[in-house]
Amino acid sequence: MNLMSSPLAGFAKTAAASTLLVTSFAVGCTAGAVGSGDGSDAADGAGGSGQSTDNNADLSGADLSADGSSSGGGSGVCDLKLATWGALGTYGAVPGMDGQDAITTWLNENSTGEAEYFATKPAITADALSDYQVIVLQNLDGWSFSPDEKAAFEAWVRAGGGVVSLAGYGNQPTEAAPTNELLAFSGLSYVGLSGAGDISTSPKEMCSYCLGNSDAQGGWDAAHPISKSITAVGALWGRSVSSGVGATVATWDGKRAGATVEIDAGRVFLFHDEWVTYNSQWNGATLSQDCRTSGDQACMAVHPTLSYQIPQFWYNSIRWLAHEPPCFDINDMTIVK
Repeated sequence: MNLMSSPLAGFAKTAAASTLLVTSFAVGCTAGAVGSGDGSDAADGAGGSGQSTDNNADLSGADLSADGSSSGGGSGVCDLKLATWGALGTYGAVPGMDGQDAITTWLNENSTGEAEYFATKPAITADALSDYQVIVLQNLDGWSFSPDEKAAFEAWVRAGGGVVSLAGYGNQPTEAAPTNELLAFSGLSYVGLSGAGDISTSPKEMCSYCLGNSDAQGGWDAAHPISKSITAVGALWGRSVSSGVGATVATWDGKRAGATVEIDAGRVFLFHDEWVTYNSQWNGATLSQDCRTSGDQACMAVHPTLSYQIPQFWYNSIRWLAHEPPCFDINDMTIVK
């Protein structure tokens, strides 16, 4: 997708400084180019899984800028950029391995893009937003937004921006209130901020310890592009999504686990959980028990790389949110393209 032909062409653009938690994702359109990985090193997968074996997610090799952001290797010509906002969650994250920067590192190593990560709220202006085509909202607990910031964000979405929102980072359902505030214009929200909307509150799997104590979340609507070739992803204690607006992506525990809405030229995807951002879920490298090689006989074949389709989730989501750019790719043999 040529940037000038995208729905965001013409959206005001400057180099605004920020201290947010951002993953800036530039995707190259060069034929055959897939980030920094060529399938020959550990970052490109092991054991035929095509998944990263880096269990540190320490942004090694990345340059640290003066504002505290980190950026990975790889550059391209189609300039699709993705930003991630949100601080470390209370549960589920292992700092340096399963922190919110894990998805940044994985994309840098295994995709046609490069990523940056910031841990605090950025400048939310037309100029700052214009650099990005996709923004991932993670843990926004404690954030607040001015009327001007909310207006700028809504205008960016309506002009063609794509947003994927995740939840379940803390032990209080009110963590989703800032996200609801920012996305109020979309008609989608996280429900039951008193706890009534909590979803997948404990693992149901007999072999859940082999999955990092996550639940195998199914219920995917095969008709939705984001659900393509997905049967399950790991989830634990998420926040369900409101009904009545948009298209359902998945239903779980009798609640809406994911939904999308299109607003003018933009697209928004609310997902109930955050485990899809963790290393332990797409490569299992940080799990204390690897059930592929040890453990109860009944659980020998249970493992995130065998049971879940996390790379497929991100491939489908980013492509849909960015209006299917032909230049975007993730180097992972498990992905159905």
